[in-house]
Amino acid sequence: MPRQTTLGTTAPGSTTLRLVVLAAAAFAYVTAETLPVGLLPEISADMSVSESSVGLLLTFYAYGVAAMTMPLMTFVHRWPRRRVVVVTVAALAISQLISAVAVGYPMLVVARMICAATHGVFWAVVAPVAASLAAPGKQGKAIATVYAGTSLALVAGNPLSAALGQWLGWRTAAACIGLVSAGIAVTLYFVLPVMRVAEDKKPVAKNGTLDRSLVLICVATFLAVLGHFIAYTYFSLLVDRGLGSMGTTLTVMLLLYGLSGVVGIWVVGKTFDRWPRRSTIGALSAVTAALLLLWTTVQSAPGSLAVLAILGIALWGFAFTTVPVCLQSSVLATPRADPDRASAIYVVAFQLAIASGALVGGVIVDRSSIAVVTLVAALLVASALVTVALARGSFPGQRRTALAEVA
Repeated sequence: MPRQTTLGTTAPGSTTLRLVVLAAAAFAYVTAETLPVGLLPEISADMSVSESSVGLLLTFYAYGVAAMTMPLMTFVHRWPRRRVVVVTVAALAISQLISAVAVGYPMLVVARMICAATHGVFWAVVAPVAASLAAPGKQGKAIATVYAGTSLALVAGNPLSAALGQWLGWRTAAACIGLVSAGIAVTLYFVLPVMRVAEDKKPVAKNGTLDRSLVLICVATFLAVLGHFIAYTYFSLLVDRGLGSMGTTLTVMLLLYGLSGVVGIWVVGKTFDRWPRRSTIGALSAVTAALLLLWTTVQSAPGSLAVLAILGIALWGFAFTTVPVCLQSSVLATPRADPDRASAIYVVAFQLAIASGALVGGVIVDRSSIAVVTLVAALLVASALVTVALARGSFPGQRRTALAEVA
């Protein structure tokens, strides 16, 4: 089975630059993925379709990622990692430029599927690539640096693309993301080493231990992300019930959530390499606590527990943003013959949970209330916490050398 190797040495100070450019690529991917959220009315009017049809672009995207990631990972399995990263980001650019000139809804769906096809491959390899660029003992921090791009997308990318789309049209916003992504792809080609893959001569365990470890990580991932998106899909309702208002308040709370996430990424970058298991348990515990705080606020009169609602939103953003870093780093923390493929399986579990979260949340909110939605979300994240706590072999208490072996 192939493993990742880096050919050539890194120039002094070049690691930070490479990680920052990878973070920029993550920023562009998340901004592009969620573009329809901020420009739903504009796209709906321009395409002459219902707003629910535009909303389905997100569902199609998530299921597209889940369906296409593994076949495409098999196709690019032996490609040098630089080529994989550059091609996926270039495909993102192409998808956004096609979206900008789409002449109808079907063409827009096809453009989104180009992005979805490469989304899973990008996220499957970006963590191993980031780990391979870092010094031993710093891999968790490197992965957190790349994931900072996702937090910044929530804080800056989504609001900026929405503002630009409302000012100059959603097509202009898509075109701008496409051009920026093209620039990032070119930069990645010049700053990343080739990172060829080579045959791994180490024997793979025969007793299935590694497979069970990956399954448990994916189960924890699915439960945590499913719970999160069941509630996060209805963030506006949580703000309305918890604070008694929306409008500008909703924008401020989204900003608070995103900024808290940036802080969370910084913290986990400092802690994960030393205490991976404690960091994962702490993150999931904090998400559970945040959702329970919000569950308390939505059961009271709107705005009567506003301080608790604000605290819950801040804690939620701070903690959940670190969860993908902890879980994907855990995938790489156990020696595996093919870390990229293992990472791809993790991405599929993550995307299935995203798509399912919105659907399950919708069923619950239609048949019950936002309070029940929040409680179910908290219980699911708590189940992920129990999975991590019991699966000690899958979530080691101390850093192992597997991340170093990726390089």
